[in-house]
Amino acid sequence: MDKHYGWRWSEEDPIFKNNNFIHKVLGYDEPKDQSFATEKFKELFYPGDFDLLQKSWKEYNDGTDHSFEISYRFRHKDGSWRWIKESGLANKFNSSNNPIVGIGTIQEVTDKKKKTTQLKSILKNVSIIILRLRQDSNNNIKVEYISKEALQHWNIPCETLLQDENYMRNLAHKDDLGKIRSSLGHSFAKMEFFECQWRVVSQEDKIIWCQGVGTPILDKDGSRFIDVVITDITKEKIYTEQLKESENKYYNLFQHSPQPSWVYDLESLAFLNVNTAAVERYGYSKKEFLSMTLADIRPKSELRVLEKQVNITRKDYQNLFHGYFKHCNKKGDIILVHLYSSPIIYNGKKCRQVIAVDISEKMKYLEFIENQNKSLKKIGWMQSHELRAPLVRLMGLINLLNDHESLCKEEMKYINTEIINSANEMDIMTKNIAKIINDTQLKEKENDLQIIANR
Repeated sequence: MDKHYGWRWSEEDPIFKNNNFIHKVLGYDEPKDQSFATEKFKELFYPGDFDLLQKSWKEYNDGTDHSFEISYRFRHKDGSWRWIKESGLANKFNSSNNPIVGIGTIQEVTDKKKKTTQLKSILKNVSIIILRLRQDSNNNIKVEYISKEALQHWNIPCETLLQDENYMRNLAHKDDLGKIRSSLGHSFAKMEFFECQWRVVSQEDKIIWCQGVGTPILDKDGSRFIDVVITDITKEKIYTEQLKESENKYYNLFQHSPQPSWVYDLESLAFLNVNTAAVERYGYSKKEFLSMTLADIRPKSELRVLEKQVNITRKDYQNLFHGYFKHCNKKGDIILVHLYSSPIIYNGKKCRQVIAVDISEKMKYLEFIENQNKSLKKIGWMQSHELRAPLVRLMGLINLLNDHESLCKEEMKYINTEIINSANEMDIMTKNIAKIINDTQLKEKENDLQIIANR
């Protein structure tokens, strides 16, 4: 076999070795390799293991137990240590019933030893208590065994617990006793898997959270017992509670935010959650939102912009960005929004959270102010250029009238006519300026009314 090599021992050949094993497993070429010479053989064992092997052989030879098994470490040809396991059985004996010939197997178990060592290391760092509970014919449940770890974690003397008829009060918080009894009773009655979480109050009045699991077994005498494996889950419980509290805070901040907000899947762009403000502003119900994607609230003209920004975000998931975009509500109205997007882990997936600030009203105000500025520029131009021309003309004509004695009748008539024309021209321009001002004020009122109506 590839993993098990046979060996035979007898009094005539006390150091019999399987050459095939030595060559294939340990890397030595026997008998050419002088490392396996009798005088050097002992040096190939891990310090102390050769003496242990010799001691075991002596006990085997002198004893009445004719089975043999031992593990030791042996140096490989490459210098590494390998775990070797030898198992055997005597098949010939002398008159004193001592073995004189034995046969068995030898194999390398290095990987198995490593795994066993790792498992022991893991178990050493995990707080586990073994509790055996037995139910008699009268359905009474008593503690039959409890491991010493209980004393370390709960400060409960194991011997006292075994003798205490009211052991349950020491194993659980008074408010959890009913739950444990119910779970145990159900498990024993149905012969089903037992699982329960409860609190333990230590002698220092410290609350310890425990989780117990086990499978009921029917014993030969008809009684039933469960070996309950109990682990300390206090840290996990504290972490879970903190996580739950954090989630509640996030939920409250998210749901009660005055600005529309949502979480979406970065791959499918599907809405995963939306807050109340988003439902009110966009007109879709939460159920409708959760069946939609980001593309459903974008005008068709904005889909390329959406695809471009999403591709950038997918390449750099951690990026924080903001920008101005067009959205459309359920009625089809265009909404101008200032988006703020950030990464978030939601239900274990990489997602994005978005806050959408509606700036439609702000943009209307900006548009109005721009139009107002245009009106003011127009008024300024009219005052500085168009209105000034008839005014200057009028001032010159008035100066001519100061010298009226030198003017003839026809000249006086012409000057009067020009004065009237200039005055009429100024009147028309003044009315035009007044109209521009009135139109601007009317638009301002209409804009305010529209904003109030939208609210």
